[in-house]
Amino acid sequence: MPINRSVAVVDDEIGVVRTYELLLKRRNIPLSFTALDGPEAIDKLKNANPRPGVVVIDYRLPSMNGLELMKEVLAMEPAIKVLFISGDDSIRQESIDTGAAVFLKKPSSINVIAETVRGLIDQ
Repeated sequence: MPINRSVAVVDDEIGVVRTYELLLKRRNIPLSFTALDGPEAIDKLKNANPRPGVVVIDYRLPSMNGLELMKEVLAMEPAIKVLFISGDDSIRQESIDTGAAVFLKKPSSINVIAETVRGLIDQ
């Protein structure tokens, strides 16, 4: 399946997801899909056409953590770039080693997140 310049967001906090939706809309970055947990994200990714070029993944998710989800996403679509976000700085290296293009520590400013997403899309 083709990959495009859209973004998918996976975070278990609905308020955070809504913030991303607004942020991306204001920056004219297309949103592929949002998901509140790993299994939902995997289902939506399987059916996404085109697939998102960037997936923003939070570390602390119900049912599977962000590292486990990232492994699944990259196994399905190695060309996707993952922006991994966590309040837990101790997993920074593991997230990069697992395949994240960028690790951001929570809290990160809206501008930093938006610029990082845009940079990944434009690569």
